[in-house]
Amino acid sequence: MNMKPQQNFDEDLADLPVAASWATSVTEDLERSNRRAWIVAIIAAMIALLEAVALVFLLPLKTTVPFTLLVDRQTGNVEALAPMDAQVVAPDSALTRSFLVQYVTARESFALPTLQDDYRKVSLWSDGKVRDAYERAMNAATPNSPLAVLPRNASIRTEVKSVSNLGEGRALVRFQTTRIDPGASPQPPSHWAAIINYSFSAAEMTEEDRYTNPLGFQVTSYRRDAETIPEEGIVNGVDLDQTGRPAP
Repeated sequence: MNMKPQQNFDEDLADLPVAASWATSVTEDLERSNRRAWIVAIIAAMIALLEAVALVFLLPLKTTVPFTLLVDRQTGNVEALAPMDAQVVAPDSALTRSFLVQYVTARESFALPTLQDDYRKVSLWSDGKVRDAYERAMNAATPNSPLAVLPRNASIRTEVKSVSNLGEGRALVRFQTTRIDPGASPQPPSHWAAIINYSFSAAEMTEEDRYTNPLGFQVTSYRRDAETIPEEGIVNGVDLDQTGRPAP
């Protein structure tokens, strides 16, 4: 009787535990590989999510700061305009620039409806000799006073172009004035540069004056010169002397 088939069957049965163990090992390896893949995918997704959230929070911080150059068409002067933000201009500097602009605008402008307010501001913001010189120049009895030279319905509009710091208590203000006559053709603007010395006074003032000049701003020296020489010494239809003031 041949016993070989039975022997082969017994050998196959003996190999079953080994095959089962191998299958189990392969299955476990696949499961571990899948778990690792899922873990890596989840971590990558979390990193991507965190990056997206970070970008959302960083977007408001992304700003474009413009850099502007101002070129004067009359003189060719080039000036960089810095942004007027809290990091560039200190509060005291911004206030000083405001006082200088207001002073020049009030002093160089002329219009009967605002003359009283402008006169009071310039007088209050000027110190000693500067105030006296201004009051004499504005006196109607003075030959070159705007009240004596200009028609009653004429006005002079002042526009400040720039304010430059020249040191402690000293500034250069560049501006233009335009004479306006109702019903007449517009006249070209005149360009000026004023060098101003100033300080802040702690002198006593009335409550009403303090409303107009809360910090005691005082101009101690004022000099105005034309930036370009006017043709035949005439600006806005008014003859000028060498100081740029209307000639008598």
